[in-house]
Amino acid sequence: MPAKKETAASPKANKTNALLAWIFAPITSFIFMNDEDEFTKKCAKHSLYFGVVMVVVHVALWILGTVGAVFIVGTVCFCVDAVVWIADIAVRVMGAVKANNGELFEVPVISGMVKE
Repeated sequence: MPAKKETAASPKANKTNALLAWIFAPITSFIFMNDEDEFTKKCAKHSLYFGVVMVVVHVALWILGTVGAVFIVGTVCFCVDAVVWIADIAVRVMGAVKANNGELFEVPVISGMVKE
C-alpha cells in the first residue's frame, strides 16, 4: 500500500482530526474538508471517496443478492458483501493508523479519483 509521508510534522490536533475523518467518514469528512490544515483535508478527501465507493459496492451487491435470491447468485453476493464489509473496516483502520502517525494513506484503487 503506497503511503506518502508528510514533510512537516502535523500537530496532534490535526492528526486527531485526520484520524476521525477516517473512522467516522463520510460524516466527519464534510466537517474536516473545510479545515485549514492540508493534511486533514487530504485524509478527509481520501476517506470520503473510499466511503462513497464502498456504499456503491454494498448497494450493488445487495441489489444483486436480492434479485438473485432465487438462484445461487444471491448467496454468493451476500457472502461477497460480508468480505467487503471486513475489507472496508480493515482499510479504515489502516487509514486511521497512518493518519495518527502523520502519514497520508492512499487506497490504491481509489487514489486516482481523488482530486488534490
